[in-house]
Amino acid sequence: MAWVNIFTNIFGTHLVKDSSRRIRIIIPIGVLMIKIRKILRKRVKIIFLRLFALWVVVVLSIQVVAPNPIVKEMPENCPENSRNCVRVDYDGSSYRYNNLEPPVISASTSEINQVITTWFSDSRGKILFSSVDENNRSHFLHIKEYTDFFFFPDDIYVNSSCLENSNQSVVTLQSQSRLGNGDLGVNFERLSELISYLNNYSWSGNDCNFDN
Repeated sequence: MAWVNIFTNIFGTHLVKDSSRRIRIIIPIGVLMIKIRKILRKRVKIIFLRLFALWVVVVLSIQVVAPNPIVKEMPENCPENSRNCVRVDYDGSSYRYNNLEPPVISASTSEINQVITTWFSDSRGKILFSSVDENNRSHFLHIKEYTDFFFFPDDIYVNSSCLENSNQSVVTLQSQSRLGNGDLGVNFERLSELISYLNNYSWSGNDCNFDN
């Protein structure tokens, strides 16, 4: 009856002999449920750890495979026929912008540059390059930001300059993915949020060329 002893040790069963001396095994339902829960929790934990390990491998692979360019001037446009780039510009080169308009702001390009830098620093953005063109009073930023979950690196280019024949500043924006053929709307959403933030920000009202 070795199997009976094993069964008893596992499930905490009670052995009862009836009049015909046949053994009946009575398993307390509560004990059985506790054992089942422990087994399920252990299996769920194992599955979770395996999925987490797979996620880590995928994220690390993305960081290794993705190019890491540092761009020092505003691109003239999005790559031709790109499905993972969005551009919003005042000169007619906007691309996949879905009627987004470039922000026209009553503030200096320096002030705008500081506000945008802070906005990205508060999220997952990292400033890769920043430059100032003193002659044209323009500021350029190259920013890297990661997407949610898989942490795909994306590039954001920002150029703040004086609007022609005006004391206001205009901001040109471009967001594009480093990997893949599509972006699932991430680039548009990013620029849409940034433009909304800039349009609702309490600006100083200074002249575009104001040196602060």
